Amino acid sequence: MSSAHQRTVLVRAADAGDTYLSWTWLDTPGSSHAVRLDGTVVKDAVDLLDCALLAPLAVGTDQFESKDAATRRALLTGAFAKPDSERTLSAALTEAVFPTTLREEIVEQSLRHGSVHFRVTPSPRLARVPWELLFVAPDRRLLNVAMVTLDPPTTVHAERTVLPPAWNDVEHLPALHILDPSLPTRAMDHGLGRTLSGIAKNALLAGLATNAEASTRAESSRGLNASQTIDRVDLSRELRIPRSRLFYFGHVSSTTDEPGSASIHLHDTSGAPSSEASRWGMAEALRPRTRLGERAPAHPGDHLPLCALDFLLGTQQCTDPHVWRAYGSDTPQSGHEIWPIPSRVALIACEGGVDFRSVETFGLVMAMVDSGASLVTTTRWTLPTDHAFHTTAGLRKSIVPTVDLALAVDRSHASADPVQSLHRWQQGQLAKWAAGDGNVAHSPLVWASLTTTVAAARTKVTTPSPS
Repeated sequence: MSSAHQRTVLVRAADAGDTYLSWTWLDTPGSSHAVRLDGTVVKDAVDLLDCALLAPLAVGTDQFESKDAATRRALLTGAFAKPDSERTLSAALTEAVFPTTLREEIVEQSLRHGSVHFRVTPSPRLARVPWELLFVAPDRRLLNVAMVTLDPPTTVHAERTVLPPAWNDVEHLPALHILDPSLPTRAMDHGLGRTLSGIAKNALLAGLATNAEASTRAESSRGLNASQTIDRVDLSRELRIPRSRLFYFGHVSSTTDEPGSASIHLHDTSGAPSSEASRWGMAEALRPRTRLGERAPAHPGDHLPLCALDFLLGTQQCTDPHVWRAYGSDTPQSGHEIWPIPSRVALIACEGGVDFRSVETFGLVMAMVDSGASLVTTTRWTLPTDHAFHTTAGLRKSIVPTVDLALAVDRSHASADPVQSLHRWQQGQLAKWAAGDGNVAHSPLVWASLTTTVAAARTKVTTPSPS
């Protein structure tokens, strides 16, 4: 996904009191650089970023904004609401986390070779930094001169369970789309409502159909009915059909500092023991809190998330043959055997890429990579719904920024070079944002949320044993 003339820089970050950033240009691997980023300066800049996002902020010792208040702040008064305030935020982030020497080298390489590939493995502190928005010069963003992708830690490659196939070998296979799947009734008690309004749903379905018609391949798709009911067993059945890619538009949740807790949400409940409706998983079922703050007693209708540990471990820690048989086996299975992951995955959801926010880098993205994905596109932070753009920001109902993002990802994942395709789309969005009248429809709050983790199969080099 890099051209022969493109220069690539590997950037690595680590938090140890302060944050340490190192970088190496692949054409001169013997020449590496490293700098220490002042931890206080980084924290202050990242705090400014947090104030621009939709996650509710603390308003007291044990209190947080309501989701509605957080949405109003992000869309109306936050740094991503207007171009001038966004530039101020991006400039602060640039000074805090983007060393001057690295910026100068990127500009020089882009002038010589036309483009740069910026491959970064962020530390937890830098996990939500939108590198694309940072400045390499007063009037130029990194997005103007470089493609940005995330690299998984090297241990992910070393211990990988399934190596992904070459795209040319699978591009003809059907895709699987899961769009705003129906959730159990009790999931609503945990803020897991619809992610698509009627207008947005229709726009997404129409756009996906147009994308499919425009494709030059014979790819067909399954699952274009939004709000469908699908559980983890259904997902297993669908993924065991050879697929080129998986596209999920829905909810993702996670628990802070709990690697592996990141989850997608399907129509799964804990169910009554041994009932056909019961599902087994590594995540805890969601239970409401009592007035005393304690978890309510278990209920058969409690919603069971499908978490990263499920995708990794499958039913290996389950002793119930009833669960094994639900997936067509008489024995426990690993995650990749139950849910074989296609070469390309899109998780358009609430902060699907939380993997890098934990010291132990593991979440849905790494689980997908371990089970066969070579490329995973998701988001750094929670996205506003198009309904919020209409009701809070006052946009016309024909304007659907979040659906537009989803369609751009879908088009890119069907293309020969998804990274380049998304890069060009984001460049177009930046141009509209910079040249426009501050219309929040083109805010980086949506399009700068995207991350693409690239993890193509690596050839293992074996050292011959001495004779």
